[in-house]
Amino acid sequence: MKLAFCILLLSVQFASAGLEKHSALVVADKDASAPLPRNAIRVTYLGVNGFQFEADGHALLIDPYFSRVSFWSAALNRPIEPNRERVADGLGHLQPRADAVLVTHAHFDHLLDVPAVMEQTHAPLLAGASAVNLARALGVPRDQCRIVQPGSTQTIGPWTIHVLAAQHDRLFGFVPFRGKAGARSKAPAKPSDWVVGEALAFVIEAEGERIYIDSGGVPGYPPDVAIGHVDLAILGAALPDSRRRFTEVVRQLQPRYIFPSHQDDFFLPLNRGFVFNKLTNFPYLLRTHQKDHLPGRMVLLDYFQPWTLR
Repeated sequence: MKLAFCILLLSVQFASAGLEKHSALVVADKDASAPLPRNAIRVTYLGVNGFQFEADGHALLIDPYFSRVSFWSAALNRPIEPNRERVADGLGHLQPRADAVLVTHAHFDHLLDVPAVMEQTHAPLLAGASAVNLARALGVPRDQCRIVQPGSTQTIGPWTIHVLAAQHDRLFGFVPFRGKAGARSKAPAKPSDWVVGEALAFVIEAEGERIYIDSGGVPGYPPDVAIGHVDLAILGAALPDSRRRFTEVVRQLQPRYIFPSHQDDFFLPLNRGFVFNKLTNFPYLLRTHQKDHLPGRMVLLDYFQPWTLR
């Protein structure tokens, strides 16, 4: 499994171009400093599968990851830690406080920076048991963590958060860094210590808008039909499994907008700009969307460029 993950990393290293070729699909507010209107959610993309949502003077964070550890540290499974300078720079683009941090699963590119982000934003963590246990092993206080279960609903500020079970993409038939972290787990140090844990998806409601977000999945496991339609579907698209499940997920959710997430080269610092990694194949998703006559408008977001969903 570690060999397979190294092959993935080697593939990602040879990344393809950025957003220029698809500039017509990139959405952003003309005036990012304009007041947020009512009945709207402002979406800011942070890279990988990270987002800030804003509504009614409140902010919510999902999978914030700014450190972008080096390719060789990940490929050779060397000890990694948050890059405080990069975390501070990333947070400088966002609201100073957040109502909560949601984490879809416990891999390092979703969880590594969360304790530092929590410290700065004073936000509690809502995640599966493994992500919470790893965060606590890194020193996050118990009272700042909430283990959430699929089927539950959380209400924080203007946000109604529905927690759903999800699947993580497979690589050569296996989920990278499989496993769960128990309550007495040691502090994670190497990339492989950030095990996947319990994969989650969320439906987030505020101001009359509904956003579905996951970090990927596998064919044959579409979201629950009871979710109904959403205004924005954020669908992880890092690996081939996510492309194969794209049609069934979009048909199930019937979104107004679709943003395929987790497509960038997550080893490049954010200041290098958005670069697609080699495994994502965004043109394939575009062709599938057109060929299968799928609902919703496909959009792309650039780093830290807010876009108001209304």
